[in-house]
Amino acid sequence: MKSPWSHAFAIATAIVSWTWPSAAPAAVVTHLCASTNQFCTLEELVQRGHLNDPPLPLPGDQHPPSPYLEINGTRFYDWSIDDDSTVAPVDLSLIRVIPLDDQVLKPGFELVANGVLQTRGADQIDINFAFLISVGDGGSRIIGSSLELSAFEFGVKNLAEIVAVDSDVLATNGMAVLGEQNVLAYLSSPPSLLSDSITYPAQTQVLVETKIIVAGLKLQDTVALGSFTQRFSKLPAPIPEPPSLSILGLALLGLWGMMRRRSRP
Repeated sequence: MKSPWSHAFAIATAIVSWTWPSAAPAAVVTHLCASTNQFCTLEELVQRGHLNDPPLPLPGDQHPPSPYLEINGTRFYDWSIDDDSTVAPVDLSLIRVIPLDDQVLKPGFELVANGVLQTRGADQIDINFAFLISVGDGGSRIIGSSLELSAFEFGVKNLAEIVAVDSDVLATNGMAVLGEQNVLAYLSSPPSLLSDSITYPAQTQVLVETKIIVAGLKLQDTVALGSFTQRFSKLPAPIPEPPSLSILGLALLGLWGMMRRRSRP
């Protein structure tokens, strides 16, 4: 026969389990994208068209009005684009935006061009896109970002080519610039700058405007951007004191009092 204390401990454990927080949500969500929780195409993300169109309302918890990426509790949403290229419009359906969740406090994405950000001769690709970022995990804040040019290609012996990605981080009013990042690759001087990082005052929400330039200057030039990555650094959210130990203590104390009263003659 089990002792009263065994029953007391079982009841207390059940109470702790009931009060313990539920399991964390999925690290990556690709809402309204065909490749569920894997990636979105840039075409899927861009819903309201050009950068000067009126912004959509903020996404709600249940039914956000547009596709988005959510990575470790940070939401990337309300994407828009302008294509000022001198070549035919870029096929956005082939450009993948792949979530990066391998660093909890540095969520971000890799943009993979799949061969469409490539030009020959004196033409250039000139794309501007923007999106909002919002942290939804309590007291967390965005405090910085990093940009890295990870794959590019130049034609052999052509020295007048450039691949560049510039990104501005702004307050959500679109006026206050929090920081600027620039990465670029040349075959000639000035030397290439393949990564750039910035920090800024803690924010719960930021606006990001990114510009991609892929260009040559001579008829024989060929140049392509393969991929780049962009991450955003967060402060860890404050961790509330787990209630389990205090609840366990109170439960055991109450059960001890009950058994003591029952044992009295």
